[in-house]
Amino acid sequence: MTTEEVETVLAEAGWSRGRDIGAQLPGLLGLVIDRFAEEGHPVEAFPAAQDFVREFGGLSLVIPGTPPDAVGCTPHWIYEESGEDVAELAGNVGRKLFPVGFETSDGAMVLIDETGRLFPMHHTGPYFLGANPYEAISALLRGPQREARDYLV
Repeated sequence: MTTEEVETVLAEAGWSRGRDIGAQLPGLLGLVIDRFAEEGHPVEAFPAAQDFVREFGGLSLVIPGTPPDAVGCTPHWIYEESGEDVAELAGNVGRKLFPVGFETSDGAMVLIDETGRLFPMHHTGPYFLGANPYEAISALLRGPQREARDYLV
């Protein structure tokens, strides 16, 4: 997808250039931080995670298909042991990770690393979406999602 096509999808979800939901950050980030800490695998809302949530937090992007799916761009804790799985993937990619979204149909957690790369953690394993939000949104909507093992340290 082109940048313009991604921006069209984002705009349809309520995004606009300069969008900033900074006032909502403490609540959105705190929920996840607290839940992961309770599991014994704390996560940190590093700058790339804060920037992503500040710009895209709360949006719901429709993924075409039958049945249609959606990606919620909201930090989310998905299931028991999420913290352990995120910690393991973070160790494998050699970077801190923070959950910034989720797929609604299968509960895949979308994670961002400190450099802004995005990974979905699906029940079939981790994948790589892209080096930035635009690449990631394009991959979520149209593919491809590549194996995360190709991006491990």
